[in-house]
Amino acid sequence: MNDVYDRTALEGSLSQLESATANFAQRFIQDGKVRQSYIEKTRQLAQEYRARVASGALSADDAARQVQSIRNDILEAQRLRSTDIGRAKAINLKKVGLSLADLTEKYAKDKFGKPFTSLAPNQQNLVYLEIIDSAGRQRPSVNAAAMRYTALGRALVFVSVGAAIYNIASAEDKGTAVAREGVVIGGGFAGGAAGGALAGLACGPGAPVCVTVGVFVGGALGALGADLSFGWIF
Repeated sequence: MNDVYDRTALEGSLSQLESATANFAQRFIQDGKVRQSYIEKTRQLAQEYRARVASGALSADDAARQVQSIRNDILEAQRLRSTDIGRAKAINLKKVGLSLADLTEKYAKDKFGKPFTSLAPNQQNLVYLEIIDSAGRQRPSVNAAAMRYTALGRALVFVSVGAAIYNIASAEDKGTAVAREGVVIGGGFAGGAAGGALAGLACGPGAPVCVTVGVFVGGALGALGADLSFGWIF
């Protein structure tokens, strides 16, 4: 009797581990892809508008204005594609995209140590070109983090698959075990999404630690509830 109980407890623990790792694996892999997509889109944007200015098709100030508007649109669109954790981290790093006025002042002071309005026309053009170039310039630390998240997500996939294989291989009824794994993982995903959403409401959109905890706790509760429900039915 104790052996049966111990095996059931072990299977339950492994199923919940599997659900948690699958939950975070999906999020880390998706957010890594979103970040890489943002990098590529903004790089292409900067190159395209730099070429338009060089060809005389656009003035530097018009190009800078369009680039900044499009970059902010790309930023918001990519955040919509991010997971709850990825979106919270992105908002924590940058609440909203900077306006053109903010950027002209920033780069005017960085390059010339003066307010933008006091610069000569050729200096203002250099500031506009810097804004265009900056649209395609990425933060190495953030890009490295995105690559780490993708790698970690893939590693977690192996952990999740390993737990599932063990549970199914060690079960007497393989068909029931496969069904149980699907139910537990599904419950974990649903619970994780609900937990992340509730944490975002409670802590605000730019609170990645809070959202991560919400995903973990919600996922664990969802997986446990699904596992218990499955046990009662079968």
